[in-house]
Amino acid sequence: MLVESGPYLPPIVTFQGLPNLVQSIEEFGRALDDFDKHEEFELWLNAEDGTALCMLRNAEAACLMYLSHEGDSGCMSIGNPQMQGTVQYQLSNGQVDEYPAAWCLRVEDCYKALAYFFVNDGLRPGWIEWQES
Repeated sequence: MLVESGPYLPPIVTFQGLPNLVQSIEEFGRALDDFDKHEEFELWLNAEDGTALCMLRNAEAACLMYLSHEGDSGCMSIGNPQMQGTVQYQLSNGQVDEYPAAWCLRVEDCYKALAYFFVNDGLRPGWIEWQES
């Protein structure tokens, strides 16, 4: 029995708590260019299947959190496990959270992971090291 799937629905893109209408990877690339003008932000991609990828940025410090389903505690990116200290990130609701600097990735690597998630129906980027939180 052949089951037809519906039309492709791109992930919902939420920047600083506000949803953005993004229908293609080209539009997502242009949106990332606009987001990149901000030194601090919280960016979410939510796929139709419930997976989500979040990027937090503070200047050149950035980290990713991947959720496999709603309510999941998630996985955090690992950049350099030897890195000491913490980085503060301001969330879209104004709250400031502090996370280990070891979770930081290059901003450009976060953008590549977001683009991968966008075009691959919410798959977790496999080239990034992850730690269950």
